[in-house]
Amino acid sequence: MKSIIFSTVLLLNIGCTIAQEIKMDASYEYLYSSQWDKAIQTYNVSRPFLTEKQPLLMNGLNTSISYVFKNEAHVKHGINVSYAYFQSSAENENFNNILQLHFINLGYILHYENAEKSKGLYADLIISATSSGLFRTLDGNLFEYDETRSKAFGIGGDICLKAGYCLTLKNNFYLSPFLSIGYTPYLYSPNSEAVINQTKELTSKNWTGILTTQIGLTFHLKRQ
Repeated sequence: MKSIIFSTVLLLNIGCTIAQEIKMDASYEYLYSSQWDKAIQTYNVSRPFLTEKQPLLMNGLNTSISYVFKNEAHVKHGINVSYAYFQSSAENENFNNILQLHFINLGYILHYENAEKSKGLYADLIISATSSGLFRTLDGNLFEYDETRSKAFGIGGDICLKAGYCLTLKNNFYLSPFLSIGYTPYLYSPNSEAVINQTKELTSKNWTGILTTQIGLTFHLKRQ
């Protein structure tokens, strides 16, 4: 534990030397994917014996860290890394079916803030490469489909617009509530339907578009 704390502090110190601002987010995230919704709805319809239907993959948590580099202009550049997790769980007689969806994004930020015109307000445009992993467990064990473990990986691109308002905590520390909306026009994930419904391209395509919204809090460390 001490080594983890030391490593975290060391990384933050290194980050502070090259960044004008470090931001850490935690948020609730809503997800909409028409293709994955179709696959889950087909799973439910084709199994009328289910007492509890499988929920859609729509409610999740997101956390991220951003580095905004030194620049005197109102528009600054930076990098962002984020992780999101979604789960769909249904407990029926004799079995418990759980879908787990993970996203990791690596992105480039355009950060806009003009204290003279709109003190406290800021906006971020984040363009990211995104990767996903979808897994299914049955009664706590990884589900097998065609004698292989049930998993689906995806890759695509994402664009996100975020707006927040900074509140001063102490010295260089700030806290801001924020809202964001993101769109992934194309996420290639050919095995997702097989994980969800044990079929392939029967009811959905081998790719999907994704719309997300977030509401959460950001902790800021700014260098003057």
